[in-house]
Amino acid sequence: MQPIFIDKDYSLIDSNTTCGLAQSFNQLALQEHEIKIRLNRFLFPKDSWDKPCCELSGGERMRILLCCLTVFSASPYLIILDEPTNNLDIQNLEILATALNEYQGTLLVVSHDETYLEQIKIGQTIALN
Repeated sequence: MQPIFIDKDYSLIDSNTTCGLAQSFNQLALQEHEIKIRLNRFLFPKDSWDKPCCELSGGERMRILLCCLTVFSASPYLIILDEPTNNLDIQNLEILATALNEYQGTLLVVSHDETYLEQIKIGQTIALN
């Protein structure tokens, strides 16, 4: 499996698709109701499933991307996040922190938010001046 790079533009998400795109990431062969449960868990209720991704806020794009990653056949061994707290409100920050704290692989995070890095339990840092 290739590492996953989550950039500021969430380019892994096709802006022309809808929030129901989680089904296209479904390499676990989960049943449709399981995908819907996961969409709801990431705060995408039924009335949002047909919403185009191009209309999503930054926080919503992060949430849909994380939802999609939960239905991959295997977790990537490395996730690279570039300023993941940009454009996120408190609720989305908490959802992201929960997802990252449950992740079993390696995280490489570029961030100025030291408090958030502590919250997601980053063990080693490199400071660049």
